[in-house]
Amino acid sequence: MCERVAGRGRGRYQDIEFDNVHHSLLGLIEFANIDRNRLSFESVLSLIREGFTIQDFIDNNEQRLDSIRKPLKNAILDLLDTYGESRVNDMCSRWTFYHLIFLEMGVTESLSKLMAVAQIGFEEFDLMDYENFKYRTGGRNRLSTYLKLRDSYMTFKDEIGEEVFQGLTYQQVSIPIKPKLKPLNLSKREYKRLEKQFLETYYDEFQENFTVKELSARMDVDERFIQLILKNASRKGLLETDGYDVKKIRRSFEELLLWESLPEPEIIRLRLVEGYSVAEIADKLGLSRQGVSIKLKTALSLVPTSHVIEAKRYLRRFRKFKMNEDMFVKIFDEHPAVFRWLSLKVKNGNKDVREMYTRLTEEQQKRFEVHFSVTLLDGDLVSVDKKTILEKVIFDHAFDNSCRIEEIHEIYKGYIYAQFPVEIADSLYTDERTLQGIASRSSLTISSYGNRVRYHNPKVFTDERMNRLQILLQLEPGVYNARYIFQLDPGLMEELNCKDPSELHNIIKTRISHPHITMGRMPELAIGVSDKLTWVRHLIREHAPIPLEEFLDMLSRRFGLHIPSMRSLVQTTMLEHLSPDNILIASFPTITDEETEWLRTILAEDIYTFDQLLDLHKDVPDLYDRFLNKWVLSHVGYTISGGFIVKSEYGSGEAYFRDVIKSKDLYRIQDIPAAKTQSYFKVLKDLETELEIFRADDDHYMNIGRLEKGGFSKSMIRAEIEDIVEAARHLDTEYFTFPMLQEVCASELVDLGMENVFYERLIRLHPDVNFIPSGGGDIFYFSREKRTLGHFYLAHLHKNEGIDVHVFERGLEERYGITFNSGKIIESIRDRGGFCSPETEKVYRDKSIFLDDLYRD
Repeated sequence: MCERVAGRGRGRYQDIEFDNVHHSLLGLIEFANIDRNRLSFESVLSLIREGFTIQDFIDNNEQRLDSIRKPLKNAILDLLDTYGESRVNDMCSRWTFYHLIFLEMGVTESLSKLMAVAQIGFEEFDLMDYENFKYRTGGRNRLSTYLKLRDSYMTFKDEIGEEVFQGLTYQQVSIPIKPKLKPLNLSKREYKRLEKQFLETYYDEFQENFTVKELSARMDVDERFIQLILKNASRKGLLETDGYDVKKIRRSFEELLLWESLPEPEIIRLRLVEGYSVAEIADKLGLSRQGVSIKLKTALSLVPTSHVIEAKRYLRRFRKFKMNEDMFVKIFDEHPAVFRWLSLKVKNGNKDVREMYTRLTEEQQKRFEVHFSVTLLDGDLVSVDKKTILEKVIFDHAFDNSCRIEEIHEIYKGYIYAQFPVEIADSLYTDERTLQGIASRSSLTISSYGNRVRYHNPKVFTDERMNRLQILLQLEPGVYNARYIFQLDPGLMEELNCKDPSELHNIIKTRISHPHITMGRMPELAIGVSDKLTWVRHLIREHAPIPLEEFLDMLSRRFGLHIPSMRSLVQTTMLEHLSPDNILIASFPTITDEETEWLRTILAEDIYTFDQLLDLHKDVPDLYDRFLNKWVLSHVGYTISGGFIVKSEYGSGEAYFRDVIKSKDLYRIQDIPAAKTQSYFKVLKDLETELEIFRADDDHYMNIGRLEKGGFSKSMIRAEIEDIVEAARHLDTEYFTFPMLQEVCASELVDLGMENVFYERLIRLHPDVNFIPSGGGDIFYFSREKRTLGHFYLAHLHKNEGIDVHVFERGLEERYGITFNSGKIIESIRDRGGFCSPETEKVYRDKSIFLDDLYRD
C-alpha cells in the first residue's frame, strides 16, 4: 500500500486535504437522508473536488451552479430551504464518519450509513466501548466493524490534532463575507468600458431572464451603475426591465436589418447580406478602408451576438466546431449573412465538424451526409462507397435477423437511387454476386445459414472471449460439424452474438488462426487432422471390429457428423474395411522393434494431446498414421481416450486428472497442453461441485482433506453455503458480492479468512444463484436467467440521465466492494446497446437519453 502524506487522504483520496474539508458539504449527507432527500458520498465528493462550497448554494448563482446535475443541485437547495442558512452552515462545520472514508482504512459509505441509522454521533463515538456499540447497532457480533471504525477514528483524530478535533465538532464556522462593491466614483471611460463588456460578454452569458442583483454580482459593479447600463440597453431595444427583473429582447436577422437603432445599417447590410469585402464597401460608399473597418467594428460591438435569434441558435456550435460558410449554409439551410455575423462577432472553434453530427436535427443530418458524402453506420460517420452503403443497409434492415442476399440486393438498389443523383447511383450499383463478396469481406457482417447475412458488431470479439473460443476448440483430433462445437458453450455463443453453427463456422474461419485447424466445406472443420479420409480410416483401426451403424453413431455423438453423409462416405470409398455383414474391419500397421523403442523414448509424460506430439515431432510425417493408434500404443503402455494419449494404467484423460488433482492437499493448476482442454476444466468443475476441491487462489485448489482437518465436513460446508446465501437474500438488492456479505454474515467458514475466490466458488454452487464473472470478483444474483456485465451496468444507470464513467466506476466500487475498470464498463455498456459520449466520458442506457441530455444542455 502506498504511504499516505500526513493531513491528506490515502489511495484515490490523496488529493483530499483534511484542512479543506472541515467545513464542507459532507456534513449534509446524513441530514439529507433523514429528510428523504438522498445525497451520496460520491456525488458530494465530486462537488468538493470541483471546488464547490455551501456558500455557492447560499448565493445560488446560476452560472456557478450550472454544471451541477439538477437533482443534486435541487437536493442541496431544498436542504437550505428546509433548515435555513445558519443551520446548514452548522451541519457543514461538523466532522462526520464520511470523513473517515478518506483514510481508506476500511470505512465505507455503508458503514457511515449504519452509524446514522444507529443514531451514533461522530463526537459520541470517541468514548464508546464495544458493548455499547454492539447494543446500539442491533446486538449482532460486529467486532471487526467496531475495530475498523475505531482505528480509522483514532488515526483521523491524531492527524488533525486534538484541539481542532474538539473545537470544530460543535462550533459553527462563520460564513465568508462577500467583498465590498466598487465605489461610485466611476469615470465616463470606465462606464463605457463596462457597457461594452456587458454587450459583448455578459448579455450572451445570461439566460433569457435575469435580475439586476445577479448582473451586479457577476460584473462586481454597484447596482446603480448596472441600472444605468440596463436602462441604456432598454432604450436601444435590446432588453426590457421591470424593477429589478430583466428580460432580453431578440430579433431575427431580417428584423435586425429593419431595426431603427441598428448602427451603420448600410455597411452592415453590404458586408453581411451582399457579401461585399471591406475594400468593395469603401469604393461603393467613397470611404477609406480603415474608416469602413472602424465603423463596422464599432457597430458590431454595440449589438450582442445572441440578440440575433439565428446567431443564438448556432452560437455554441460555432464556437466549438470548425466551420466554413458553404457547409454552414447547406447544412443549416440559413442565409450566408448568419455565418458572416457569427464570423465577425466570435472566434470559430477548431473541433472536427463531424463531432457535431449527433447534435443536428434529422433534416440537418441528411444535408450533412450529402454535403460530406458520408453516412452513419453504428454511430460512426463513414465515407460513401459500395462497402459502407451495403453495411448501412444491412445495419438498418438485418440488425437482429438475417436476410437473404437477394433481399439485401433489392434494398441496396432502392437506397442508392433514392439517396443519390442517378450518375452517382449508377456508379454504386452492383450485382448480387459481387454484393455477396463484399459482405463476406466486411468486418461488420456475418454470413448465416441459407445464403443469408446480417449485421455483426466486431467489438464483441474481445481478447477474453476469443481466448475462451480457443480453449473450446481444444478437442480431440477429428473432423467436426460446427453444430457440435456451437452446442458446447451456449453462453459464449450469446456473448459472441453467434446465432447458428454457420455463423460460428465463419467466425472460426475469419477470426481464429491456429496451425491445427483446417476449415472444410460448411459446416465442417478439421482439428488436428489434415485429411478426412485418413482420419476416418484411423478411427476404424482404433475401434475395429465394430458394426457400421455403431461406428456412425459414435461419429455423430463425438464429432456431430451427419450420419447419412458419413455412411455414404464409408460405403463408397472404404469398401476394403467393410465386411459383407456391415462390420468394419482393419489391418493394423506393423512397426519394428527399433521403432517401438523409439516410441517408448519419446513418451516420457503420463499424458499428451495429439497436437502436442505432432508439434514436437514434425520431422516424422507418418507419426499420426503409423504410431498414434491404440494397437501400436498398447505395446508401450499407452492408450487413446477422449483425445488424449495417456498411460494405460489411467485408462482415460479424465481418470488421470482426477487421480492427480485429488492426490495433493494443495494442487497447483498445471501448465501443460492437456490442462488447456475442455476435459481438464470439466474435471475441475465436477470436483468442485462434489466438494472434493476448493479454489484457494488464482493458481491453486485445496483438497477437502485440509478442511476436514479443521473440522469442516462436506455436510457442514453445504450448510454454510446455505447460510451465506440466506444472508444475501436479506440484503434487499438485486445484485450482491461476497465483500458485501462479510459484514452481515456470521459464519465459521467466512471467519477462516480465505481469499474471496474461495467463497465465490462456493456461492456459485448454490442452485438459486447465478453469477457474472468480472475482473474484480463475481457478481451474484437470484435468477437462472443468464446475464452479462452489460446487463449489470445498465441496471445501475439512471433511466433519464448519463453519468461520468469514472464517477460511475467509483460508485460501484464503493457499493459492491470489488474493483471495476472504466474501459471495460464502456465496452460492456456498448455491447448491450448503451452509449458512451467520447467527449464527456458519460455513459447512458441508450443513445436517445444522450441526445435528450445534449439538447437539454
